[in-house]
Amino acid sequence: MMIETTPAQQPEEDKLKVFRTAGLIGDIMLKNGAETYRVEDTVRRVLRTAGVNDAEAVATLTGLTISMEDPSSAPMTSVRRVDTRISHLGKIEVANEISREYVSRRITIDEAYERLKELDKNPLRYHWKIVIPVCSLTCGCFCLLFGGTMRDFAATLLAGLLYGCFTHLTDRIPVNSFLKTMLASFLIGLFTLLFCYGIPLGEHPDLVIAGCIMPLVPGLSIMNGIQDTLYGDYLSGLARLIEAFLTALLIAGGAGLLMQGLSGSLSYQAVTENVVPWLLDSSKGLLQPYYAVQMAAAFLSALTFCVIMKATPKHLLYCGICGAAVWILYLALPYLGMSKLAAVFLATFLICPLASWFARIRKAPTTIFFTAITINLVPGYGMYKFMFYLIGREYENALVCGMDTLEIAALIAAALATHLSIRKILPFFRKEGRKAVR
Repeated sequence: MMIETTPAQQPEEDKLKVFRTAGLIGDIMLKNGAETYRVEDTVRRVLRTAGVNDAEAVATLTGLTISMEDPSSAPMTSVRRVDTRISHLGKIEVANEISREYVSRRITIDEAYERLKELDKNPLRYHWKIVIPVCSLTCGCFCLLFGGTMRDFAATLLAGLLYGCFTHLTDRIPVNSFLKTMLASFLIGLFTLLFCYGIPLGEHPDLVIAGCIMPLVPGLSIMNGIQDTLYGDYLSGLARLIEAFLTALLIAGGAGLLMQGLSGSLSYQAVTENVVPWLLDSSKGLLQPYYAVQMAAAFLSALTFCVIMKATPKHLLYCGICGAAVWILYLALPYLGMSKLAAVFLATFLICPLASWFARIRKAPTTIFFTAITINLVPGYGMYKFMFYLIGREYENALVCGMDTLEIAALIAAALATHLSIRKILPFFRKEGRKAVR
């Protein structure tokens, strides 16, 4: 949390510096995927350091409007259009950190502005020699989480490696994000054909595809849409969720369209029902190698996915812990008699406090750790199966898969919303408790 300061009158030139710095902070955070409520709160806190009480910020998915008014000076208003939006957890964190340091008077307004200008120009990317292998490992780990065998894991590693190369080569090309997503998904289908049929390495093509499309899943957009809606910003929240839904359809549709276009003998195998997970023996409970493999895969998938989202290295270990904790709890809860859907909700809800605690002790936005929690539970495999059946006009199967996918996504959203609501009202009860003690 940021530290509030007592407004004090400042010269007109300093107010202008504060105004321009606040606008730059908001612009950087918004175009890198921050929640609109976080952008508005950060901008207001910076504006109030100029010694004015009438400071406002309104952020939407595509723009930022800020105003500052004081009886002793002319009002200031700025409207910024945000044309490009990416998911960059590192820039959100650094911008948030700079604003905290300035508001708490650890740095001057000039230092804050210069650091923000440098941050805006700096891509803060991991080197491609790291990103491409990490992308491959992410895909492979998700394949294991979905129940893939070691052969599927090997095929997914290779397909993910080629997908990582494609991402690196197209990263700087100014192409529409939806078109790039559709093309990436289509290529993933081609790579799967290569490593499952051309080179018969993988056993279950659908699991290879599901693992490879997970880095494309708009987990950050889904989570931000939920949080914006919870904080009352229904316009931005709904816009983010619609954008995430369209992206998810394109991700699953690109590969699904290719697989449905195959000959009957291959298309029939494109979605495998009732896959027996590798190393799983349901008669042995939790103490078996399958769960050790699942925990390791969940840890690595969450950690590596946050690398793809460009989170800073100092938080990656904690991201992996969050991912492993929520996944192993999700697998363990059915042994207590819970359904799969109940396990999704409860696992997410119970690990959310851990993510919030990490955010507090690491002085980082909760977005980073919530992303690590939700990504392993996001129903990427379900999205692919839904689109595959829909394209193939198997509407009954599509309806079943679609409803399952929506239910899981809704329960993840409900768990996050419940945690955030409780966290929001807790200060009120603490305050009332202190009053009662007095």
